[in-house]
Amino acid sequence: MIAHIVLFNPKQDASSELLLSCAQLLERLSREVAGVKRASVGRRVEIEAGYSRPFGEKTYLNVCILEFEDKQSLVDYLTHPLHRELGRLFWVLSESAVILESEMVDAKTEPLAPLIGLKT
Repeated sequence: MIAHIVLFNPKQDASSELLLSCAQLLERLSREVAGVKRASVGRRVEIEAGYSRPFGEKTYLNVCILEFEDKQSLVDYLTHPLHRELGRLFWVLSESAVILESEMVDAKTEPLAPLIGLKT
């Protein structure tokens, strides 16, 4: 599986209309592009685990994780006309963002060693 992971902070002055437009476009894309297996969106929550949990130099308030069966499905999503519009709006509303793609496996059911480059 391939995950498309987006961490972002909206601009302080991002309008409700702009945020709603982005949310609606993502909902449409998630339903209309066949290769999207799962689309999860969330906001950061504060968790007290009883020990220090530094999160790097930058903290992000929002996350979007889209899961695809394979790389081609992700490319189909990224080149879809609705995604082009979503991307345009996203960069208008975002103060900061980190975007990455990652090959993923389910640690409950699949060995992790090959994914991190170890031979078993």
